[in-house]
Amino acid sequence: MVSSFVSSVSSRRLFARAGFALLCCTLIVSILVVAHDTAAQTSNLALNRPVSASSVENGGTPATAAVDGNTGTRWSSAASDPQWISVDLGAVRTIGRVVLRWEAAYGRAYQIQVSNDGSTWTNIYSTTTGDGGVDDLTVSGSGRYVRMYGTQRATQYGYSLWELEVYAGTTATPTPGTCGTTNVALNRPATTSSIENAGTPASAAVDGNTGTRWSSAASDPQWLQIDLGSVQSICKVILRWEAAYGRAYQIQVSNDGSTWANIYSTTTGDGGVDDLMVSGSGRYVRMNGTQRATGYGYSLWELEVFVAGTTPSPTPTPPPTTGPVDFGPNVAIFDPS
Repeated sequence: MVSSFVSSVSSRRLFARAGFALLCCTLIVSILVVAHDTAAQTSNLALNRPVSASSVENGGTPATAAVDGNTGTRWSSAASDPQWISVDLGAVRTIGRVVLRWEAAYGRAYQIQVSNDGSTWTNIYSTTTGDGGVDDLTVSGSGRYVRMYGTQRATQYGYSLWELEVYAGTTATPTPGTCGTTNVALNRPATTSSIENAGTPASAAVDGNTGTRWSSAASDPQWLQIDLGSVQSICKVILRWEAAYGRAYQIQVSNDGSTWANIYSTTTGDGGVDDLMVSGSGRYVRMNGTQRATGYGYSLWELEVFVAGTTPSPTPTPPPTTGPVDFGPNVAIFDPS
C-alpha cells in the first residue's frame, strides 16, 4: 500500500513537471508568434524593393528615391495627369497600411491600388481631397504590387514623394458575429444615374422584393445610390444581379453624397449574387458600374447593405463543481485538493 502511494505521488510529480514544461513551451511559442506578427506589421515592405514610375521629372528624382528609406531624397513625376509609382513586394502580401510622405508637390486626387500581376489593379483607397504632408492610410487588400495612382495634382508641378511605405496587416473583414443581419438599405431613399424605363425604378432595388428590379440605360458608367440616413459602419454588401450584370464596378461610400471612397472593386464580375465582405463607413453607399457584361444596362433585383453590430454576449461560465470529482473506479484519490 505504501509503495503504491509513493508510486502515485511520484507519478503525479512527473505529470506536474511535464505539464509545467509544456506550459512553458506554449508560452514561448506564443511570444515568438506575437513578436513575428508585430515585426511583420511594423516593417516597411517597400523598403529598397524594385520600383517603377510612369515618369520622372529628371535624373535626380528617380523612382528608387521613394523607397530608399531616406526622407531627404524623393521621386517626382512629369507635370501632367495621370502619373503613378509602383512597388513590387516580391510576393502577394496582405496590406494593412500605406504611408505617403509628400513633398510640396502633392496629389489632390489619387488612389492606392494593388495587383497580383502588375496589370489588373484594384483600388483599396481613394481620395479627391488630398492635402499633402503625411498620409498615413489604414487600408485592406492584398497584392504583389502596390501603387499610388495620381489623377489630379495639387500644384502646377508633378507628383513628388519623399517616401512610399507599405506595411503588412490583416484584412478588415469583420469578426464573425459582429456584422449585423438587418438590411439597412431596405426601403431607404435610392437614386440613380438613369433607368431603363418607368417599370425599373431605383426604388425597386431596395424594396425587399426579388421580383422587382432596377435597370439602367445601356451605357457606361452607371450608378445606384442609397441614403442610409446617417453615417454607418458598413461590413457587408450584397448585389443580387439580374441577367444584365456589371463586369467592372466599385462599391463606394460617402458622408456627403459627393466625395466617394472605394471599399470594393472588381473588373471580373460574373453576375449572380455577389456577397461582399467590406470595411468602410458612410451615410451613402453606391454601386458604381464602369463596364457592363452585356449589351443591356446594369440590372439589380436587390442591393442590400449590412452594418457592424455588437458582439454576442459570451455564454455564462457554469458554476464550479462542488465536492470531489469522480474519475472512475480505477482511480484512487489520496488528497481531494
